[in-house]
Amino acid sequence: MYPFAVPTPPTAAWLTDVLYASGHLVHGQVVSVDTHIGDAFNSRIRFLQVRYSVDAAPVLPTRFVLKQNEVAEWAKIAGAEEVKFYQLIATLPDHPPITVPCYAAAYDEARGDSYLLLADLSTTHVVPVPRDSQLLLSEEGVPSKMVIGAVVDTLAQLHAYWWQHPLITENIFPVGYWSRDAERFALYLARRRRSWERLYGQAQDWFPAELRTFYEQLFDQLEGHWETHLRPRFAINKNLTLLHGDAYFANFLTPKVGATGRTYLLDWQSPGFDLGAYDLVNLCATFWTSQQRNKLDREMSILQRYHHGLLRHGVTGYSWEQLLMDYRSGLIFWVLMPVQDGGDGAAKDYWWPKMHCLVAAFEEWECMEMLGIL
Repeated sequence: MYPFAVPTPPTAAWLTDVLYASGHLVHGQVVSVDTHIGDAFNSRIRFLQVRYSVDAAPVLPTRFVLKQNEVAEWAKIAGAEEVKFYQLIATLPDHPPITVPCYAAAYDEARGDSYLLLADLSTTHVVPVPRDSQLLLSEEGVPSKMVIGAVVDTLAQLHAYWWQHPLITENIFPVGYWSRDAERFALYLARRRRSWERLYGQAQDWFPAELRTFYEQLFDQLEGHWETHLRPRFAINKNLTLLHGDAYFANFLTPKVGATGRTYLLDWQSPGFDLGAYDLVNLCATFWTSQQRNKLDREMSILQRYHHGLLRHGVTGYSWEQLLMDYRSGLIFWVLMPVQDGGDGAAKDYWWPKMHCLVAAFEEWECMEMLGIL
């Protein structure tokens, strides 16, 4: 059992207790902790610089990231899910090394608070596209070909490991959170409709008429898509995997230019079992323009690399054509996300460019045809 109450600032005694409780420290102690508060929009982050006694063993990092939940209810839920994820993979010795090394993961059920103690990799790794840069819809939002490849390989390795995994049926994380049955889909549709009504009510003075028509047609056809393409899939849990659920480039860590090392996926606050292509849409279509997706066949190359990665890591019975179909289903799901964002009060400079990118991808992939509208 980890000591839970986190002192402010974290003390050497507290960190010593945590590292002993986790089994990472077996001799000696932490003698000092220097703390620097980090910048994050969905959690509280502290960077810890640690010094150990000379008899400390084994050798441990001298730099950590302490991640704690914010006080809002959604943040408490997200923090609990992330702790559960790290605790789970700690029991899976064959899990691919796609997460930052974790030295403690604790959740206080009574208070709803949580913390993670992670390795601080800031000296060797970097976020390939910071969150603010992805909103610019400029070339700053497009990493190098090498970085994109490393990110896609990481996703493919993760998804392949969890593909049709026995734990899907163990209720560890939601299966088809919005799609698994008629009740969940009805809740999803009602929630998105309410968000659309709020958003359009606020933006009707300037919201383009063609986009209003687009979304109203989409809402009319969503149930048919669920009945035809998703309901049969979730009835037998076919070709499902664990999604990150928020797989923007801003949630990866890649080696700095000129360095080598693994690529890691951060912020596991919304894992769930669903169609793997949903993470790909998140990566490719939420903040890339049509030109950025299509330049040098970037989007198609990503899909091909991902599919090859699945096969290389042992996935069978999942064709290239099935991936393309799932990608279109992912676009149908994701094109409503900026509606939810805007309806929930997100700033226009966040949801509006996101909507433009997703609608463009939706149209290029002829998703209206898939819905039977055209």
